[in-house]
Amino acid sequence: MSSATLELEPDVATFTDLIKDQLKPDVQRIDHEGYYPEGFMRNYGEAGAFYPVTEAGQFYQAIDNCSLVGETCGSTAFSIWCHNTCLWYLTNTENKSLKDKYHSRVAFGKKLGATGLSNPVKSFFGIEKMKLHGERTSNGYKVKGSLPWVSNLLENHVFGGIFDTKEGPVFALFDCSKPGVRLRPSGPFIALEGTATQAVSFLDAEIPDEMIIALDAKAFLAKVKAGFIMLQLGIGLGLMRGAISDMHRANKTLGHTNCYLPDSPDFFSDELLKLEDRTRELASDPVHSALDVGSFKKVLQLRLDAAETTRRTTYAGFLHQGSRGYLERGSGQRRVREGMFFDILSPSTKHLRQWIKSIEN
Repeated sequence: MSSATLELEPDVATFTDLIKDQLKPDVQRIDHEGYYPEGFMRNYGEAGAFYPVTEAGQFYQAIDNCSLVGETCGSTAFSIWCHNTCLWYLTNTENKSLKDKYHSRVAFGKKLGATGLSNPVKSFFGIEKMKLHGERTSNGYKVKGSLPWVSNLLENHVFGGIFDTKEGPVFALFDCSKPGVRLRPSGPFIALEGTATQAVSFLDAEIPDEMIIALDAKAFLAKVKAGFIMLQLGIGLGLMRGAISDMHRANKTLGHTNCYLPDSPDFFSDELLKLEDRTRELASDPVHSALDVGSFKKVLQLRLDAAETTRRTTYAGFLHQGSRGYLERGSGQRRVREGMFFDILSPSTKHLRQWIKSIEN
């Protein structure tokens, strides 16, 4: 990789133009037809929007880039989080051959990625049982089992996930194009249909040592967990921005009655700024925010507060629009549905509360 590439600076104007020209025209197709905007995802990556995940001191920029997308389409912002999280795993792995092969390609959208940690993270809390199991072979592992849904996933994509072994859980990068890996569309859902969400089955799939992100999955997760969670904030912050914009537009014609609603767009703008400031502080060193117990508790509380505030903001946007927000193709009800997903996205709000309680105890 050239020094010019390493010094890449984010071009917000370019990202904004990409969103306007290549994503916004497809929002209804994404929401109603389950269209997955693969071309936009790749162009967004080529423009450098994923790259800040990899750079010390630039992590907040990756969150903000995602929020620019979430302002227009929460569904696609979720797909970007999936990809960013895969890139975060590759940024932190000590497997040099794996990093050399995939890191740059994923960083610039040449190879799209995803994350499949919902089940293993829940299993570590006793919420579910591990669904993937591996047996040691001469040059890797043979993995079997299935995950009910992994998003941002097509047959030419990769994703980070964890399988259990007799020696303990192992973190790996799975290539969906390899033998023994089968994808089947999940859903249908009330939102997020355009995220290429798949059920993934492993039929004694061979996972070579070259694809192992970390042999000690729990230790690796302890390092990356804050980044994993904070990258999700781009979804919520973007949904809030979009809903606030909806409120301002609605007030141009309905301001004389919207003034009787309990909270104004200015109120939610203030709430948004507070969340952005807290995110910026914790994202300045995401590894420290993971390993320091006090900082990680702040990350969990931030994610919980963001979910609660996003829900209130998107519903307020819907109320400000009135009957227009209830139209099938209206942004009001769409943002409400996308905001509901932010509540249950792993770690869900109930899991976040459990996690916070476990730290306090």
